[in-house]
Amino acid sequence: MIRSASPWKVCLLLTLASALAAGAGGCSSSSKASLSSWQKSVTDYVNDKGAGDPVALRDVTLPDGRAGFSQLGQQDAAASTDANGVLLGYEQAGGHLWFVYLVGLVEKERVTDIRLAAMSMDRGKAMWKRGPAPKSSLDAYRRHGAKQAAERLPGRESLPPRYAGFPKPDDVFKLTKGNGGKLVATHDASGARWEVTLAQK
Repeated sequence: MIRSASPWKVCLLLTLASALAAGAGGCSSSSKASLSSWQKSVTDYVNDKGAGDPVALRDVTLPDGRAGFSQLGQQDAAASTDANGVLLGYEQAGGHLWFVYLVGLVEKERVTDIRLAAMSMDRGKAMWKRGPAPKSSLDAYRRHGAKQAAERLPGRESLPPRYAGFPKPDDVFKLTKGNGGKLVATHDASGARWEVTLAQK
């Protein structure tokens, strides 16, 4: 389901038996997306569509064509909290293949939290690693969006959602290896940086 008010958001509606029994779906208007609910949606998708194989995530894309996974909180973007994850790459660690996402929480069309999250499966059970959400990186990313808007839309007082949310259409993120099993994601345009540490061998 694509929200008509914002072309950069997509919701994958999961039809698991438990969700149907509860009368709720992955895009319920009564829900509020969070990092935990986003992780659950990714895990449910792997179990439902991939029969427990996370390789199925490689086929999931955002509307702009990049790999990723999003969860909408409500249909109305201006009142919703959404979770948008950009798939940055894959990494072998601890004997497992990890899918590494940069995830942003967008509240009322404004990004409020960005961090790295990685998932893998071990004998049918999902494993997740989360990195911190440094305020300095969030602030730098926000400032970059405001600067883009000021340069491209001079004289406009309000910040358009495409420059206030996450991800922005022209964002480029890089994923590199650090020391001690650490992965580092960078947004060179703003200088923002995020980290997550995976399991060690």
